[in-house]
Amino acid sequence: MSEIPPDAWDTLTQDLDIDADRGYLRFREYLEPGQNLVVTVRVSGTLRGALHGALTTARTGLASHPWKFIGSESVLRLAEDEPDAEGARRAHRDLAGSGQAAPADDAEPIWRVLDRRFGSCYVIRGFDSSEVILDPGLDAAAAEHVTGQLVQEARSAALNHGAGAVVFPYVRPGDQLLRGVLAEQGFHSAVTTAASAFHLHGRTTFDAYLEGLPSRRRRRYRQEEQQLLTSGLSTGEIDLVANAERIAVLEAQTLAKHGGQPDPEAIRRARTVLAEALPDAVRVPAVHRDGRLIACALHLLGRRSSLFMAYGCDYDVADRGPSYPWSCFYHPIRTAIERGAETVRLGLEGFEAKAQRGATVEEREMWVWVPESAAEQPGVLLDFLHARNTAYLRRFTSGTPTR
Repeated sequence: MSEIPPDAWDTLTQDLDIDADRGYLRFREYLEPGQNLVVTVRVSGTLRGALHGALTTARTGLASHPWKFIGSESVLRLAEDEPDAEGARRAHRDLAGSGQAAPADDAEPIWRVLDRRFGSCYVIRGFDSSEVILDPGLDAAAAEHVTGQLVQEARSAALNHGAGAVVFPYVRPGDQLLRGVLAEQGFHSAVTTAASAFHLHGRTTFDAYLEGLPSRRRRRYRQEEQQLLTSGLSTGEIDLVANAERIAVLEAQTLAKHGGQPDPEAIRRARTVLAEALPDAVRVPAVHRDGRLIACALHLLGRRSSLFMAYGCDYDVADRGPSYPWSCFYHPIRTAIERGAETVRLGLEGFEAKAQRGATVEEREMWVWVPESAAEQPGVLLDFLHARNTAYLRRFTSGTPTR
């Protein structure tokens, strides 16, 4: 982002949300261990479109590394009573290693098998979607032309930087322009996950928002907020920088609980960078017991939506239950309504708790391109994962999945 003049970028993204903001993308560049690349199209010297992404490395995180994501068992969506779970795991590994000279060692992570097979990826993603950034003044024909140029340039950039694939991992099914261009340019697709959001429907007060909910869900909101009032916990917003060390410790506990190996100092540094990049957008709803911070969430409040970034909690504290829904859902909804935002975007995965409280779950498609010269294409593996994920996501989405 440092290579693009701020005024040119601000003009291009003036109608977009906070995850196209220069500060947000600079923060993303800080997080990514691989080289960041911005592909642009200019007409008569004026910036008309851009793609922002990064090259994967072995240290790239799960959500930003397509091979790690589709190589994880979670993408199989195995039920507790899956009749042939081992067969699904076997098919997953076999399809990932298809065309290799020798069968993969079962001890080798599937993502490494994919990395050897296709190489690293140039990944274009935002907070919860992969999309092109276009001049808002382009007509439909010009938008399609610029999008095509951007995707072509992304393929060239990937090969020039030693990557073996271009991946748009979180394309919205409603993004017909991008999906059409990707299909034309030889990308393979599959539904692999979904994003969740609370849509506020123009409500001007929290009570008005509640009145629009089904009665059972409205009771849940009321009950959980009442539990908070009687729990002895205190709530409010806190400053991210002043509390960065404690916030990082709590976030690390949550990551460790879900199988991660977090570094609290790295989290603290990242939170400080975020606060510097977007000082006016950061919100940290926090829960205290006897003056000690025991739980908090991190949100970014933009022009159109609030983005849920992280949650942290001290799991040794008893009776902390109301902390999670208040800091992750209810306080952000209130804040977004007060600021006139349209949605509270909750990110990817973790569908159960979000859907139970009324969040809309929308599928995301992964679109993958590898050169025609590659010995094998990823289509069969993607088809296998598409079938499993669309079946699973029907529990949370309405209508027929789009392919």
